[in-house]
Amino acid sequence: MLRFILFALIVVNVLLLGFNSGLLDRLVDVSLEKHEPHRMKAEKNTEKLKLMSASAAQDAVEANTKKAEPPIACIEIGNFTLADAKNFEERMKHLVLGSRQQRQELSESASNMVYLPSQGNKDAADKKAIAIKKMGVSDAYVIQDGSALKWGVSLGVFKTMEAAKTHVANLAKKGIKDAKIAPRQVSATKMFYQLFDISKEEKKLVDEIREQFSGIEEHECKTRVENKSE
Repeated sequence: MLRFILFALIVVNVLLLGFNSGLLDRLVDVSLEKHEPHRMKAEKNTEKLKLMSASAAQDAVEANTKKAEPPIACIEIGNFTLADAKNFEERMKHLVLGSRQQRQELSESASNMVYLPSQGNKDAADKKAIAIKKMGVSDAYVIQDGSALKWGVSLGVFKTMEAAKTHVANLAKKGIKDAKIAPRQVSATKMFYQLFDISKEEKKLVDEIREQFSGIEEHECKTRVENKSE
């Protein structure tokens, strides 16, 4: 009996010594590595894990949301004169929309003319028209008929009064402050463009180009122009 007690005390002392020296911990690690190697590897490489802040997580969510935004199905931009339409197409080339940009030509009756009063004679009217074109107003021509507006300068004709007023306001921003509106029935050819499946970034660039022209309207397509490439 005494021998058993002595043996038990020796075993307890050995276990205590092993515990204090960390031997048991190493034995446990070896056992876990043998039976659960993947979990032990993950636990030993916790220093490689990085915590993501709440703001970073939100940014990641917003980035994924932006990627998922669908393109704009169809927008129509129009009321271009033939001269402005040519300039618009030239500035749109770098977007390389290809078949996603379609042009439509419409002949319509316009009853609101924006103009400058008579300049007195043809030479003065011609000089005024040239000066105005240099200011970025391409749709300027001398009125030569026998009306009270003869030798005035037409700055565009519009179907609605609202569009004419908008044009007058834009002209004032360019320094042409004496433009007026008069009723005048004119048959005019206008150009419209439909843009299909454009991204938010492309839409922003299109808006920057559109804002360089006066009297231009933009809205969602009511009817879609047939793709000529199909």
